[in-house]
Amino acid sequence: MLKDLGIQGGDALAEAAAAIPSPPRVLVVTSMYPSEERPAFGNFVRRQVEALRAAGSIQEVLQIEGWRSRTNYLRAIGRIRRAVNSGRHDLVHAYYGLCGFVAACQSRLPLVVTYCGSDLNPGYAGRERAPLKSRVIIALGQAAAVRARRCLVRSREMQDRLLWPGARARARIIVSGLDLELFRPEARTSARRRLGWEEDRPTVLFVCSDPSLPAVKRPELARAVLSEVRKAVPGAELKIAAGLTQAALPAYYNAADLLLLTSANEGSPNVVREALACGLPVVSTRVGDVQEVLEGLRGCWVCDADPIALSSRVVEVLMSRERTDPGGRLAGTTLEAVTRAILETYREALVPPERGHRSTVPERRTAS
Repeated sequence: MLKDLGIQGGDALAEAAAAIPSPPRVLVVTSMYPSEERPAFGNFVRRQVEALRAAGSIQEVLQIEGWRSRTNYLRAIGRIRRAVNSGRHDLVHAYYGLCGFVAACQSRLPLVVTYCGSDLNPGYAGRERAPLKSRVIIALGQAAAVRARRCLVRSREMQDRLLWPGARARARIIVSGLDLELFRPEARTSARRRLGWEEDRPTVLFVCSDPSLPAVKRPELARAVLSEVRKAVPGAELKIAAGLTQAALPAYYNAADLLLLTSANEGSPNVVREALACGLPVVSTRVGDVQEVLEGLRGCWVCDADPIALSSRVVEVLMSRERTDPGGRLAGTTLEAVTRAILETYREALVPPERGHRSTVPERRTAS
């Protein structure tokens, strides 16, 4: 059954559930979920939902297609209230701050909100100030935090951005679960043959789940970096992997020589840990928790958002063509570890505030 769901490590997920009596029935509210039109959009949400289902929690997904129309968020209020009043659920878990605000419009069930990055972080490419739309999303996400029993954030930086002290105190640092059976090293030559890439060409990988390459990912900076890199490595190539499913990504990580991340705004970018799991070095701008994740790893660098600074490190990695080894650094971010932490968070959220107790979920990356 677990393999039918596409989940690896089913035994470990079952063990994760065993420590949590009666995993709850959860209504998941999210605007990020894969579809035929957008197969990579919200991959990380679906994989976590499937892992929680495999661990015994009954997860029903209510998807808000906010990308079609903003009015779908307003329409979702009624949908959520009807679902909550059906009696099928014990708890509501919203992914993304705006969805958290919509989910907070019901008061019958406890609310858990997962913040993903741009719903708390204000930085945007090419602007001194975030656009009005982003400021509104952040403000509504902050309001949702007041109502939430538990807030899940991707980094210490995001936790510190929660304005209400009570929300900050109840926040847990839990990143997206990483499937180490899917993301694992493979010989570079075999991966390149499968993708039809030239075997010896120095190749830099740029990954984005959104095929439109939004400005916050700064693809123009990545291209500027490659222009500088080619002065020292004329044959260097930039491969853009956009809108791919998770199942397709490991071949790209294993075929490339390094991952280049140029984002202006991130929480804890999944692509960094996915690349490391495949042994791929990473060169990144200073964003989210990337510096903490990459610190001390061979071939991995964090630089200012400057083409010269980034290109010098890219050239260094391309010249060596060595892989990196994260060692045990990713152990606390596996799908199993994150599933266990989320189940424990559910248990905490179901305790009424007047009878609340101190959390036993670690804040640091051991439960991320």
